[in-house]
Amino acid sequence: MLAPFHFTRVKICVAGCGLALLMLAGCVVPPGHGGPSPEEIAKQQRVDRAQGSFNEALKQYDAGSYDDSLKNFLLALDSGLLNTAQQVTARKTLAFIHCLSNREPICKEEFEKAFALDAKFELSPAEAGHPIWGPVYRTVRTEIAFRKSGRPVPSAPAQSSAAELIIRDAMAEYDAAEYNKAIKLFQGVKDTATTAERVKALKFTAFSYCLSGRSTQCRAEFEKIFALQPDFDLEPAEAGHPSWGPSFRTVKAKQKPVKK
Repeated sequence: MLAPFHFTRVKICVAGCGLALLMLAGCVVPPGHGGPSPEEIAKQQRVDRAQGSFNEALKQYDAGSYDDSLKNFLLALDSGLLNTAQQVTARKTLAFIHCLSNREPICKEEFEKAFALDAKFELSPAEAGHPIWGPVYRTVRTEIAFRKSGRPVPSAPAQSSAAELIIRDAMAEYDAAEYNKAIKLFQGVKDTATTAERVKALKFTAFSYCLSGRSTQCRAEFEKIFALQPDFDLEPAEAGHPSWGPSFRTVKAKQKPVKK
């Protein structure tokens, strides 16, 4: 029979071992035993919310929900918890959204903020060639280069014509695959527009008709183009497109050779 003193020591040992097992199992983490502090937990929650807003904004942009995307990007940026690469992506995409929504001055500001975050910031070739935000991006890049070199920034180009503004709006609908809306806008380009403006509007009207399965109307638009510009031709990549390429070649084959 164990003496009372020895029995007490055994009980203490068992109790201590039980606590250790519970801690190893993750069931109990008493204060001062290595668990995160309340401040650390709160900070991680803020980080998770910021990352959630950022990821949701990207998904909403891809889905064309630009207003919702804008709100979530701003929430993520305001948290101050995004890394530099994420901030650049957010500013770049905000620029796209503002340009697509005809807010060119704000679009320009967002591109400038992206350059401020990363002096080597640049768009991919496909992004830089976009007809809506591409010109704004190139303008900002040029102005920054001039300021760095100490040279005066070139004066702003002349104000866009009415036809250019219509085409810009129509191209936004075209890029969003809203072909009926694009066609309606392109048709607003009047005879007073330049030949280049009219040809561009007719070309993308033809594309829109062909992409929506209306080949007869598509060919009719190409015929209007040749009436305006007999030597008209598509870019090689455009001419090979499976939707409008056959219609274009059919119309082109009917044209009289242009005398050189």
